[in-house]
Amino acid sequence: MGKYDELIHPKILSTPKSTKKTLKSPPGFAYESKSTNSKTKKSTTISSAISDDEKLEELKIKKAWEVSMGPAKSIPMNAIMSYMTGNSLQIIPVTMTLMLLWNPLKAIFNETNSHFVNLTTKKNESTILLAKLVFVLFQVLNMTIGVYKLYKMGLIPHSEADWIAWKELKDIKERLSYN
Repeated sequence: MGKYDELIHPKILSTPKSTKKTLKSPPGFAYESKSTNSKTKKSTTISSAISDDEKLEELKIKKAWEVSMGPAKSIPMNAIMSYMTGNSLQIIPVTMTLMLLWNPLKAIFNETNSHFVNLTTKKNESTILLAKLVFVLFQVLNMTIGVYKLYKMGLIPHSEADWIAWKELKDIKERLSYN
C-alpha cells in the first residue's frame, strides 16, 4: 500500500496568501458578512430561503419546458430518416414507420406523467399542464411523419380504387323512347 498512499491520503497544499491579483466572485455568488446581530442573520436566512424556493420553482419550470421540447428535437431527424428509407415495401422502411407510430404512442401513454411528476408543485401546476400538452403535441407531430410515410407507401387507402370492393354497382336502366 506504500505506492498508493498519495492517492488515498493526498497532501493539500495551501495557496499563497500574497497574490497580486484578486479574483472576482463568480456570477451568482453573494458574500455574506459575519455579523453579530442575530436578527439580521434570521432575516437574511429567511429571505435567502424564499429566494431559494423561488429559484427552485423557476428551475423546475425551465426543466419542464426542456423536457416538453425534447420530442421536437427528433422531428427533423425522423423526417430525414423517413425520406432516406424510401417508399418501397421492404423490412427497413416498414419497421421504421411502425416505430414512428409506436414510440410516440408509448411516450404519450407511459412517459408523460413520469417525466413531469418530480417537477410539479402547487404553484406551477398550470405551467406543467401546458408543458405536458406541448410534449403530447410534439409526440403527435412525430406520429404524423409515420402516417404520412404510410400514405406515401400506399398502405393507407385514399383513392377510389382502394375501395372498389365495397362500391355498389349502379343499376342502369336503359330506355329507348320514341316520341
